[in-house]
Amino acid sequence: MADVPAHRRGAGGGGARCRRRAPGRRGRTHHERRGGAGADRVLLAPPRPRPRSPPRAGGAARPRRPSGRAPRRAHADRLRGLRRPQAARGGEPRLTPAAHAVARAALRYRARYATGAFCLVAATGFSLAIPWTVKHAIDALAREGAAAALGGYVGLILALAAANGVTRLGSRFAILGAGQRVEADLRDQLYAALQTFPPELFARHSTGDLMTRASSDVSAVRSLVGFGVVSLFSTTLAFGGALAAMLAVDPWLTACAMAAMPVLVLLARRFNVSLNERTQAMQEQLGTLSGRVQETLAGMAAVRAYTMERRAAAAFAEANRTLLERSVAVAAIQARFTPLMSLIAGAGVLVVIWVGGLDVAAGRITLGDLVAFNGYLAYLAWPTVALGLTLSVVRRGLTSMERIQEIVTAARPAPAEAAPLAAPPSLAFEDLTWGYPGRSAALSGVTFSVAPGGMVAVVGPTGAGKTTLGLLLARLWEPPPGTVFVGGRDVTTLPLATLRATVGWVPQEAFLFSRSIEDNVTLGRAGLDVAAAAREAAVDAEVAAFSGGYATIVGERGLTVSGGQRQRLALARALAGRPRILVLDDVFASVDTVTEDAIVRTLRASGLTILVATHRLRVAQAADRIVVLDGGRLVASGDHPSLLAAGGLYARLWRRQQLEEQIARA
Repeated sequence: MADVPAHRRGAGGGGARCRRRAPGRRGRTHHERRGGAGADRVLLAPPRPRPRSPPRAGGAARPRRPSGRAPRRAHADRLRGLRRPQAARGGEPRLTPAAHAVARAALRYRARYATGAFCLVAATGFSLAIPWTVKHAIDALAREGAAAALGGYVGLILALAAANGVTRLGSRFAILGAGQRVEADLRDQLYAALQTFPPELFARHSTGDLMTRASSDVSAVRSLVGFGVVSLFSTTLAFGGALAAMLAVDPWLTACAMAAMPVLVLLARRFNVSLNERTQAMQEQLGTLSGRVQETLAGMAAVRAYTMERRAAAAFAEANRTLLERSVAVAAIQARFTPLMSLIAGAGVLVVIWVGGLDVAAGRITLGDLVAFNGYLAYLAWPTVALGLTLSVVRRGLTSMERIQEIVTAARPAPAEAAPLAAPPSLAFEDLTWGYPGRSAALSGVTFSVAPGGMVAVVGPTGAGKTTLGLLLARLWEPPPGTVFVGGRDVTTLPLATLRATVGWVPQEAFLFSRSIEDNVTLGRAGLDVAAAAREAAVDAEVAAFSGGYATIVGERGLTVSGGQRQRLALARALAGRPRILVLDDVFASVDTVTEDAIVRTLRASGLTILVATHRLRVAQAADRIVVLDGGRLVASGDHPSLLAAGGLYARLWRRQQLEEQIARA
């Protein structure tokens, strides 16, 4: 202990205070400080010789000693096993793909980020030069007193402050502008992905959740690549520059000021993990709340008709309380972390003032050195205090990008426009068995065919699987390979653009956009004869009666037209594209019988291959063949007279509908 200075041993001066080393000790090595000559003996000790193996007789193979690689490999496997649960809990490995996605999105604007980084470097240099100038001004004042020329120092400080403001403003214009552009790109990318989002994933995510990803999550990523990048750059530069300047002023005083840094690192790591878990929960609940709002607004008529206002408000309040609790949990983490950082930073200032004041009094540093050091320590204080906010922005941005990538990576390539097949093809379903995810089979072993230009009606009770056949034919849901054929070709191998151009699909629930009638029929497709399609759908006379004709705006979801008009406009939309196959899903449910007969005659005369799923057996009478489904199975097939004579399910459905019509006419 003789070689260790007294203030490092804790002896003298009141204990282990953080004081400057005694003069003359700077040249001693680490080993000399720790153990004097004993350390030299350890360094100079020769290595022990390895014991030699006894000679082998007759060129025998060298016996293999147990290798240390296997235990090390097992240990590494155990470590990987420990890391996997950490990744599942929200550690860095799980967010690496999200970070890569953020980097790819931001690198499109690398020139803006490079400009912003250059401006931040310049701004940091200007700001760090101010305390150094103040130091020289104070030292000059201490040397020369009232005769000191301080005007030059004041002018330099003002010029440095102005240059700092201009370059910092330029950095924000460059980087925050890049963030806005990344946000716009992500919205475009996400919207394009939603156009080809698989239907099974649509069933898994609510509309409100998808809207939250397209709005709140995209904005969180913008904050990351905008404010987050500015904060990370500026705090890193300020921290590094201030630390270098502090070391230039006094290394030992810097060590005293940085003594609490390991504690800050540990607190930041713990904060980061806790914040990730709570941010993920908050974003998911925000999607749930948005879904509830969207669902209530879409079903407002039912809410009012069944006096559900109070129940709807109570359900929303419950979801809103859950969101509040999760938001408060995030805020609580931030509220605990930021003041703690401020406390630790303040403690560092107190240590510097105490130790630095003693050094100034002892003449080891000047008053200007201490003032400049405190100025640089203030630059360190801001990155320390802002660390919580920066980590919060980064974590929320990465979490949001992960949610966005769930949608983008699941999307399929958008089909390009293509010409339909040359002539109306045949249709065939061969041993088709299929079910919606998480449910029992909707179709089981269904086999039948439709001749080119023929018409087959699929009938059966509710839930028999009629709608599912049309969805699989149009590949709105993916059928199993080798089960659905168009013109002899498996639809899963047919180019999707060709299939969509060949098959015109009219759903039972017709959806109209809040646009003109013409736009709803064409859907942006050029060169379509809207009037001819409206005539074939028997809706032309009613459109002509509107004051705006085909330019009439139908309102959101087509609320300004009747149910029958919506169905026939949807039929006109399909016919306008001149498909070769027409799939009709109970499109005559809201159409009177006279109009229904006229439409069926027009469609039969068109020569299209038609598959019609219907509850109304009057439509089925016009078909070449009727397929009867029950519980997803084909239970009967034939024309109308033969099915009536067979006396099965079809005959019972027919008698029931006849009785209902007689009651309605009575």
